[in-house]
Amino acid sequence: MTLLACLTALTLSAILLLPPAWLVHHVLTHHAQLEDRVLLQQNMDRSLELISRAIQGAGYQSSSMQNSLTVNPITIQKGGSSRGSDAIVLTQDIPDKLGYDCMGNPLALERTIKQQAYQRFYVEPSRHDSRTQTLICQSVDRQGRLHQGEILSKVQSLQINWVRAHSLSQAPTISRTPSGLVGITLRVQPHGGSNNPTRVIEQTRYISQRHGIYNP
Repeated sequence: MTLLACLTALTLSAILLLPPAWLVHHVLTHHAQLEDRVLLQQNMDRSLELISRAIQGAGYQSSSMQNSLTVNPITIQKGGSSRGSDAIVLTQDIPDKLGYDCMGNPLALERTIKQQAYQRFYVEPSRHDSRTQTLICQSVDRQGRLHQGEILSKVQSLQINWVRAHSLSQAPTISRTPSGLVGITLRVQPHGGSNNPTRVIEQTRYISQRHGIYNP
């Protein structure tokens, strides 16, 4: 076979094989991005569930604790996180029945600050991706010291506000004072490569405070 024939055969092979190969690569890349988005959405739901559970437990007063009083069991720290995001601090008595903190540790008296269970949620810059942040859960270890763990990556922002319950049928009205209803908006940014950022996932939840005193 002559050199010209070899070159012709290679050219024809490239013409015939490259489009299917590109199509397969495109399909596989799209499938991987879809799987990443679904997994991120599931982790986002789990993180919001952890925050919701902590808010609902905030202000709880145990029947076994005498003269126990939780002051400001929910503290929203506006701008208290990285890049202007918010943070939230939650305290409560140790429940009479078994309960767990945001890191999966059982709530127990040794895991308290002044006999109060403590949890804080906030975001900080990601150590792995400079474009995003990480949602952090902070609680108390067995020695009564604060420790933290990552519960969600690729976070763009976290907004937390007191919200007027009667306003949910229309545009929610933000309250400057405790209203008994907390609105949380979490945004995450999946990335499909440096040249193909995917759309931001946003989710908002409204969680009712079950315990403590608040202004209606």
